[in-house]
Amino acid sequence: MLITIIRLVILYCMITLAIRLMGKRQVGELQPTELVVTILLSELVAIPIQDNSLPMATSLISGATLISLEIIFSVISLKSKRFRELTQGTSIPVIVKGKLDTNQLNNLRISLDDLLEALRQKDVFDVTQVDTCIVETNGQISVLLKPEFQPMEKGKKQSGKRGQSL
Repeated sequence: MLITIIRLVILYCMITLAIRLMGKRQVGELQPTELVVTILLSELVAIPIQDNSLPMATSLISGATLISLEIIFSVISLKSKRFRELTQGTSIPVIVKGKLDTNQLNNLRISLDDLLEALRQKDVFDVTQVDTCIVETNGQISVLLKPEFQPMEKGKKQSGKRGQSL
């Protein structure tokens, strides 16, 4: 039993260090490749915890290799736009100049209801106020309102009538 606890502590420290090396803050901020690495790490660590007859070095070496690959891929992603697009995807506009692009929604497998919910979470309750809406690579949306619906900045005068419908 003591051997299992010692192995668990060592592997716990390894995973904690690995996540710190990858530089992630929350699971929601993980790119797809980073999520895969995290899942694989948990599987690699579970095996020697469950079976004390297996050498721990196998998991440590496999985990270090996996982490090294992730760090190498992240460096390549920084330097190569093409590689970054391949591994992380690209942002996709779903509303452009006030027009909803249903083809892009279908490609992303996002329903109109899901888009409207995401807009409401950004305090946009009327889709006709949106000039541009982009689905980012992490699944979040970025919204740019039409000029007449943008909040007035402090110290600037608003030109035109605010809040009128077309």
